[in-house]
Amino acid sequence: MKTFVQLIFIISTAFYALHSQAQEVILIRHASVKLEQKGWVGAKKASALRENYDSAPIKQFDPDTVLSKVPHRITDTIYVSGLPRSIATGLKLYGDSATIVSLSDLNEFEMHMVWLPLYLPYKVWTSISRTMWLMGLEKPGTESFQEAKDRVDDVCSFIERKAQQNEQVILVTHGFINRNISKELEKRGWQIVQNNGRENLGATILRK
Repeated sequence: MKTFVQLIFIISTAFYALHSQAQEVILIRHASVKLEQKGWVGAKKASALRENYDSAPIKQFDPDTVLSKVPHRITDTIYVSGLPRSIATGLKLYGDSATIVSLSDLNEFEMHMVWLPLYLPYKVWTSISRTMWLMGLEKPGTESFQEAKDRVDDVCSFIERKAQQNEQVILVTHGFINRNISKELEKRGWQIVQNNGRENLGATILRK
């Protein structure tokens, strides 16, 4: 009986140690921005909208509602990109309780709008332009898809180093780079336990 009790204790201790050392990554997409995107527009207008998107202010939101849908913060540092919508969202969510660190490596993948003699909804312009970029047809001086993938690889290595130190890493960044970060982390053995990072203020959560 004594041996059985000792065995249960050893198993329980091992389970607790394993659970307590679990690593967690939370990828939150920034809030929606205040930018009128309705109607059909030409290439010049679509290009202007794309540039304005990077500097547009975010829409107001309730941080408590967002935080109620993600795990409790245990890390003291929140990482955001160098773009205003990411920084503003990170500050509204965690600015009163954590240190906000801005890293340009977390910026959304670069994209220029293609020029076509058409009038299309803005979202169609972005879809076409993103597809062309993925095919390697980027504008000279613009980050290529391969360069973006290399950046994601570096970001994931950074995340894993921080996760080993702090057990939890929280990033408030962008939809497309978040999807690629989560894919790369999956390849490295992380498991997705929540996958809502495509939505504004949604979160993708991975654990290992």
